[in-house]
Amino acid sequence: MNDSAPRTSDGDPLDAPTAALAAAVLEIARHVDGEALAAPRWFALARSAELMARQPGIAALLGDEASLALAADSAHLTPIELDDVPRVHDPLRALAELAWPDIAFGGAVALDLPAESWRSSLDAADDAARRTADALRGGALRVVVAASQEGTTYSALRRDRGETSPGAADADRFVLGPALLPQLAEALAESLRELPEG
Repeated sequence: MNDSAPRTSDGDPLDAPTAALAAAVLEIARHVDGEALAAPRWFALARSAELMARQPGIAALLGDEASLALAADSAHLTPIELDDVPRVHDPLRALAELAWPDIAFGGAVALDLPAESWRSSLDAADDAARRTADALRGGALRVVVAASQEGTTYSALRRDRGETSPGAADADRFVLGPALLPQLAEALAESLRELPEG
């Protein structure tokens, strides 16, 4: 077993599709980690092999070894940040207006939320997520939520910066799980079900 494979916060290994979604969530979380998020940032998640087949220039940029590895991994997902998105702070309202590109096998959103506004969802969903919200003492809660067309969901909540060291591993910096913010995750999955399957 690959010890570096994504796992839930309680250490359980993930199946391949969920692991691919979790890896994309962590990639996005690291990408936006040092930035303030005045509004949600939206990402299409493309199957990497399909993306390279459609855009051979990407494979050329990656080089032979990396592009061959990605082409052989049918589950791997590449996040693509969307520029033309609704400028709406409420992610549920934004989803009603968002148009996913046809390359999207999945989608993700990164945003900062007041912890209090999501406390009821966190209380019902996951003890680790609730403890993270509590530790923020009313501060902004950084979340990345993703879903696939198949209905798989995964999320990352960033722990309070004061609780982790700068070089901490992802498992120490984030609370991870499939249903940390179930209302947003389900809405995201529902918006993707309308897309034609790739």
